[in-house]
Amino acid sequence: MKSIGVDIGANHIACGLYNKFTDKLENKIYIPNKINKNTNINLSTKYFINLLLNLIDRLIKENNISINKISSIGFGCPGGVDKENAIFLGSSSINIEKIEFRKEFKKYNVCIFIENDSTCAGICESYFSNVNNFLMFTLGSDLGVSYIENYKCIDKIVWDIIEINKKNNGSYNNYINSFYSLSQQYNKIKNNNYERNQIFKSIKKGDSDAINILKDYIKNFIIGIKRIEQHYNIKDILLGGGMSEYSKYFLDDICKKLLQLNICASKFKNDSGIIGAALLENFI
Repeated sequence: MKSIGVDIGANHIACGLYNKFTDKLENKIYIPNKINKNTNINLSTKYFINLLLNLIDRLIKENNISINKISSIGFGCPGGVDKENAIFLGSSSINIEKIEFRKEFKKYNVCIFIENDSTCAGICESYFSNVNNFLMFTLGSDLGVSYIENYKCIDKIVWDIIEINKKNNGSYNNYINSFYSLSQQYNKIKNNNYERNQIFKSIKKGDSDAINILKDYIKNFIIGIKRIEQHYNIKDILLGGGMSEYSKYFLDDICKKLLQLNICASKFKNDSGIIGAALLENFI
């Protein structure tokens, strides 16, 4: 049997077909998630549900597979969820209100599971590694945090770490920031609207603005990890999300300053969320 994993992000939605016998992601589709916060949230939610339905239909069609061969569909959602009833509580960042997934996706007649997107990424990495008690940051459109212990996210530790990560310097900020925050700073300096990966292209070309922004990011990240370490004896830290695709630009510098910790990029980079969502039937 196979399962489908859907990773919902602010900038894109990824949908993948996962083979449970071979433990491999066989195919995936990425589509942009175009957010219009000026649209009525009820209309925006209906449009979003149709977007997901069409995406799943496309994945099934392109892989020429019968829905009878699919055991479950799992969704990684950016925000709060009611796992037991498969209800997404909504998110202002993507202009979506509450969605009852089992009701909206009943046409597939398969088991439906949902979980927080960062937790899905952590489940994937835990499943494929020997590390089972670790802190996971997904550095994408937003900052995602999960602390995985025996394939489950410990919510109290997550909320504590989010609070520890906050700065109090007169304005709200985080020591550990998202990929999007990094790109925002670069676009503000350049007075442009570059794609998120442009900052790393510019670093490769020797752009001093891009290099200095990344240096500040690394410095703040290290301070944030040290603050977390003061409260929790966490030795294993994984970095996922879109920024993990560019770990060669910053990971060594972080590790050199935190030799007592095991910090590494997630094995499946930005695919962790898709795979973790596809694995939800094993852990919920």
